[in-house]
Amino acid sequence: MIGKKKLKSLDKSNWGHFKDGIFIGIGWAFGVTIGFVIISTILLFALRGLGGLPLVGRFFASVIEATQEQLIRRTPFIPQ
Repeated sequence: MIGKKKLKSLDKSNWGHFKDGIFIGIGWAFGVTIGFVIISTILLFALRGLGGLPLVGRFFASVIEATQEQLIRRTPFIPQ
């Protein structure tokens, strides 16, 4: 025997499933947004505690320098 809850789920129209999907999607998006804000805030406070932006700035500077070196090595010089 199938319970009443199971029967109600089977009796839903397409519109009912559509509405449920919309509400579930909005809830998921809201949760992801709030989670991102919380994690970003924690990382921001951790970064401030470690000394701030220079720590990250040095890392990005080294990546940019390495990229520029590789571009110079790979780009042939064509005299005019």
